Amino acid sequence: MSSPTADFLVGVSASSVSTEGVAPAADWVEWEHNGQAPTSGDGSGLASDYRDDLQQFVQLGCNAWRLTIEWARIEPAPGRINHEAIDRYLDILNEARACGLASWLTFQSTSLPGWYLDDEGGHRDQTARQRFWLPHVDRVAETFDALADGFVPVDDPIGWAVRGYGLGSRPPGRSDPKVMREAAEGAILAVHDSLGLLATGRQPVMTTWRAEPIHALAESDHRVLTETKTATQRWDDLWWGWLRGHADGVIGLPGRATIQVPRFVSDVDYVGLVHDHPMGINHQGEIRPWPETARRSAGLAPEPEELAQAIYRTREALPDHRLIVAGHGVATDDEAWRDDLLARSLRHVDTAVHDVGLAGYFHDSGIDGYDWKLGFARPRGLLDRDRRRKPAAETFRRFAERRSAAAAELGTTTD
Repeated sequence: MSSPTADFLVGVSASSVSTEGVAPAADWVEWEHNGQAPTSGDGSGLASDYRDDLQQFVQLGCNAWRLTIEWARIEPAPGRINHEAIDRYLDILNEARACGLASWLTFQSTSLPGWYLDDEGGHRDQTARQRFWLPHVDRVAETFDALADGFVPVDDPIGWAVRGYGLGSRPPGRSDPKVMREAAEGAILAVHDSLGLLATGRQPVMTTWRAEPIHALAESDHRVLTETKTATQRWDDLWWGWLRGHADGVIGLPGRATIQVPRFVSDVDYVGLVHDHPMGINHQGEIRPWPETARRSAGLAPEPEELAQAIYRTREALPDHRLIVAGHGVATDDEAWRDDLLARSLRHVDTAVHDVGLAGYFHDSGIDGYDWKLGFARPRGLLDRDRRRKPAAETFRRFAERRSAAAAELGTTTD
């Protein structure tokens, strides 16, 4: 058993697209204009209501939060820095510091500047990563150094590549398995290369990875076809390939040569798991709900036991790493169901704190905002857009109190 620590992180996430809406220079803009995505507006409105919002997070028991510094806002064109946007983020972070919230800053979540993705090739292009991505990482780390308590280079890098280049559900909207694997490798290398800059700073660094258990779907006669098993293994090798990167410093994505990522072993303080639901794979290699008979959210089935499976699979592969649930939530307008799912999930989190020394939990999200696919139709927050607490907010608050009391007891024991 790993020992829990007194500095357990309890927080909420605030990705830029969800909380601020799509930036005018982001890759999502054309999708909104063309009707390929719902209109985002100002998201949850955090940019204007952040003082009250941060106080609400503290009242829910948070001691931390995750905020995206939106690249497309602070650098809307190559080399052109928007100092007004930077000042706004500084104001937000100063307020968070005054409230007692630790701020974990994410350098990319969901969106990228349109000029970087469309004109320069994005993460797929090594030259673009060197010329534009790494200076962005360096700029954010230096600008927000005094107010940042931790850094996350890219939120769910493999998931970003799968959706943008494999499923075609995010910009650039491609459906090419070969290019998808190429983009996934580029995103992984974007994370790895950024660690060389961040490792010299005082802040801890967390990588975050999609951690969805993957299951082979049976036919109507309960047989699992060989084709299904093969397709399931390919998806598992793609989604979970990062485990070997943290364990051995190498990653071999399906159809790609092995790449060296030694900094995943030497320069990462926390491994973060992003989890929403398990995936079922059919004989055609398509992603489907699992279990097939379970209730669905946004087409897939959130199951609290699957979060536990993701945690324990990661711990088994990475016994010496500190793990955090870096993002977990459900998109639904049924608030009673959300509350039930969260209560059951947090019981597994409590157990994992004891069993494997789980070091933190971030709920995605704090406030109902914009979802990249569903718009405002399927909220994810603990608070609604009018800042009213939902039943799940009270469940979360009680969890935060339990963790705070346990940390206080541990601190007393070790003094």
